[in-house]
Amino acid sequence: MKSYLSTALPIAALLIMPTVAEAQGSVTLYGLIDTGITYVSNAGGKSNVVANDGIIQPSRFGFRGSEEIGGGTRVIFTLENGFSLNTGAFSQSGLIFGRQAFVGLANSGWGALTMGRQYDFVWDYITLFSMGSRIGAFGFHPGDYDHLGGSLRINNAVKYAVEPFGGLSLGLLYAFGGQPASASNGRAVAAGARYTGGIFSVAAAYNNVHDMPLNPSAQIGTSLGPSFPRGLFVANNLQNIELAASVTAGPSSTRALFTDTTIDAPGTSVTMRSYEVSEVYQFTPALAFSAGYSFTRMSIAIWRNTSAVLDYSLSKRTDVYVSAAYQNASGGAHAAFLTVPASSNGHETAVRIGMRTFF
Repeated sequence: MKSYLSTALPIAALLIMPTVAEAQGSVTLYGLIDTGITYVSNAGGKSNVVANDGIIQPSRFGFRGSEEIGGGTRVIFTLENGFSLNTGAFSQSGLIFGRQAFVGLANSGWGALTMGRQYDFVWDYITLFSMGSRIGAFGFHPGDYDHLGGSLRINNAVKYAVEPFGGLSLGLLYAFGGQPASASNGRAVAAGARYTGGIFSVAAAYNNVHDMPLNPSAQIGTSLGPSFPRGLFVANNLQNIELAASVTAGPSSTRALFTDTTIDAPGTSVTMRSYEVSEVYQFTPALAFSAGYSFTRMSIAIWRNTSAVLDYSLSKRTDVYVSAAYQNASGGAHAAFLTVPASSNGHETAVRIGMRTFF
């Protein structure tokens, strides 16, 4: 009973918050739901058709608040939960606000300073250039070790972001780490920059995270190398250096990105590099087609991923889509889409039909 109340009471309090805050105009309830049917050709050695959710985007709901305190400055906060539509379970290891949980101050002149569990600048500035931002889990790179898929949420983080002039965004983040029993990652440093113009856009991001738990055999279908521990282990350091750019002309947007990920353990190190190109073409305001190709190398292991998605908007908030992805792995690696068990060989195909709605 005590365990039930400790979970139920905070949720009940949050559910009445929008009503209380509505008069103050300070809290917004938001979220999205994604669900569909997926065929996978070789998930852990067998083909399967499954009803699954959160593939093109993980399902979530959250509360976003703002309060003016004078001088153009406001208090802001975000509390965001991830969940499974098909089971009702919380995502992110059962955390009630596992996606984001932060509070801070913001000003249109000097930017925003926030504290809590937060995303890095790969997610803020680079992901939107990726094929994964269009097709979801089946378009991101093996294991999401470059964190384009948003798997890195940094605890105990202080984050500063500013837009000094039109089109330019800059950011810095420092995380103090935490006790091993309560933190999913240790001390972290992150930085990023993005410029968005009418035709040309470019972005860069850097991460350095200590004490990162990894399980390569499950996440990327192979080990990191003979000098690394087998199975689940904690990497001393994981570093990301990432660059992206796009050119937009009328209905066409051509994007390219590069990610460099270095993983360190006692006495050994390995680097994973990914190269990606993709195209987004907006046929009509409601109909868009996206296709992309990525090449990832880690030592002798290579993954090649080809994917495409056709998306049709039924309204401003709801769309339906059909997607397909094919991954080929060599050099001892197995194919490994995110959210799907690694294949029993170097080949994997995933075809999906789904729908998504925002609120």
